[in-house]
Amino acid sequence: MSPELLRFYRLAIPITIQILFLSARNITDILMTSSLGIVAVASVGIASKAIMVGMVAMGGLASGSSVLGAQYWGENNTSGLRKSIWLGLMTSALLVLAPMLILFGLTPEWLISLASTDPALISNAADYLRIFGLAFVFLAISNCLGIALRVSGRASLATYCSLIGVALNIVISYVLIFGHLGLPALGILGAAWATVISSVIEVLIMLLIFSRKVKDLLPRLADLPAISKVELKSYLAIAIPSTINGLLWALGIFTYSVIYGRIGTEALAVMASLTPLESIAASVEQGLATATGILLGNYLGQSEFRQAKENGFKYLKYSVCTSLGLGVLLILIMPLFLTMFKLTGDKAGIATAVYMIMVFTFWVKTINAVGISGVLRSGGDVGAGLKIDMIGQWGIGIPIALIGAFILKLSLPLVFALVMLEDICKAVLTTARIRKYIWIRKITQSAGS
Repeated sequence: MSPELLRFYRLAIPITIQILFLSARNITDILMTSSLGIVAVASVGIASKAIMVGMVAMGGLASGSSVLGAQYWGENNTSGLRKSIWLGLMTSALLVLAPMLILFGLTPEWLISLASTDPALISNAADYLRIFGLAFVFLAISNCLGIALRVSGRASLATYCSLIGVALNIVISYVLIFGHLGLPALGILGAAWATVISSVIEVLIMLLIFSRKVKDLLPRLADLPAISKVELKSYLAIAIPSTINGLLWALGIFTYSVIYGRIGTEALAVMASLTPLESIAASVEQGLATATGILLGNYLGQSEFRQAKENGFKYLKYSVCTSLGLGVLLILIMPLFLTMFKLTGDKAGIATAVYMIMVFTFWVKTINAVGISGVLRSGGDVGAGLKIDMIGQWGIGIPIALIGAFILKLSLPLVFALVMLEDICKAVLTTARIRKYIWIRKITQSAGS
């Protein structure tokens, strides 16, 4: 194994595991509520798509911190790294937390009614969102603090925090969903409360680790006045397009859920059951993309442009090979996966078809995730990613899905297969953009130290 490959996986593996742990909260909710019936599973599934919008928005804002932080760390500028984390925290509070708390707290029924006309589903999912919204405050904090650990080469510490948070979430979910230890059975609401409680504890543990192990990286109040207009401008130039990109992408995913929901509650339940598979794939893609962005950002921060150019496609190749290997594994465990969710009869046949489409297109999605969120974003080329996502998703994927579902009246697997044309288009555009090497630039040089 080459030194560069070893360096890549040493960073990518703990980051991927951490993201998998974060996704495990949703996987746990779906697994545990699967025994409560089709409405419960569909309720958690559609609510998770709405939650994804907020999570992706926070990720977009945090990407500004990640890109700047990686380059600051590359030039040994700890103060710059702390200030980039402050920028992520402040913009997350203003642009994500406030709107999400209002939306989930006041109008969740309207949001869910976009995807389903089932009264029971709307009521259950809305109640779930009202509670889950509280967790966003703490998830935003842990998200930004985790960036400081990852870009400074301490990804394993962030992984430990996530492991503790997920373990707590599983235990608390089990107790609250089914009513153990003398507590009442809360059903899917127990799953929501478990996420809130475990996310609070995770933040407290992370703050303790920072105070004991990496105190120099913990954002300080004294850093706030030191943030210059140039640094703010550099941050916003990355964070705003990334957030818009992420929001429109997540809204597109929610739109797909609306389309599947209008096909029928059974179709929505199948897609909800396959959410863990989507979460696994997305976690691996994002883990590989984050590692790529950090490593390239370190090179760019040190003005090692030749190394960055050489390794851009190298990291992309590593990522695609990883996704192909995981795809083979997912095919092998498919019977076990479908059995876990008690899918039988027609639902089992539909789920199998969709599962196979997901697996066979996993490597294409990896090209897009790593290419856009890793390679292009490492040098601040976020506008290109926004354009590519919009062309693929809103110009191709969603129109084709609408035509397939409502005009041609196709089955769920066929509609889902048509949607995959979006990713093929994006992969072509992404690789072409990378080859232009516009992304090879240092964006912290004018920000001072």
